Amino acid sequence: MLTFPTNNTIVNSIATSLVRLAQAAARPNFELQFNIAQNVELARLDAKIAEFQESDFGQGKTALLRVKASRLERELEEVKAYSATVKTNRLTVKDLQNQLDELRALADPTTVAEFDSKRAEVLQSLDKLLSATPGRLGAPDGLAATKADGLAAIEAIVTNDFASAADVQAAQDAIDAVRSDLDGSLAIIEINNTLSVNLIKTVDRSLDQAKLKIDDIEIAERKKQIDEIQALRDRTAQILTNISFAFEAAQALTDSLAESTLLPREVEPGSVLNLFA
Repeated sequence: MLTFPTNNTIVNSIATSLVRLAQAAARPNFELQFNIAQNVELARLDAKIAEFQESDFGQGKTALLRVKASRLERELEEVKAYSATVKTNRLTVKDLQNQLDELRALADPTTVAEFDSKRAEVLQSLDKLLSATPGRLGAPDGLAATKADGLAAIEAIVTNDFASAADVQAAQDAIDAVRSDLDGSLAIIEINNTLSVNLIKTVDRSLDQAKLKIDDIEIAERKKQIDEIQALRDRTAQILTNISFAFEAAQALTDSLAESTLLPREVEPGSVLNLFA
């Protein structure tokens, strides 16, 4: 015997199908919306990372410090060059003093050849003297004049085989005069040497301090931006996680309500749904 479905059965079947269809469509719809939200958040994060990569890391805040550091670097090179000249002259002058003492001792009729040989050595050493440009870095050492006068005085010594005591004395007086000039220059050179060494330390320390401040500012700026990116990353992850959890919770509740109320419910006589009968 054939059995035909009642109106209530048909209505229940339609309702069940509609509920099942809604349940089936819920997750794809959610995933679509979730992907859209995720892309928006990731785009915001990518923009922040790109901004970080293009950042000058606080260079704008360190502009004045960089100008100061550049000036100190130039000053340091200038002081080092000056100090190198002073040190070279210091050694040369001390060596010259010894050479002049030796030359003076050779002013004798029995050592004329040795005197001429030593004189050539003295003239060569005198020619190496380079007066350090004082400017603001030190006191004038007078080496330019000492060099010119010394070359002229030593070259002008006439040995004449030192035939007389007067010849020997004239040679010794000329040598003593050059040595006296060197003694005066050396006293100033010693002062300038000490000054340049201390100045190098001072400028070098100031340069290090300026560079440390620059590094501190840039590191702080870099850390600030990294922290911002990390915070945005955490916020993005939290938002997406919350959305996912919220959907799962809502979906579970919807499924539970549907299973417990909508799906198994019979259509009562006189229900509006009986209008389809």
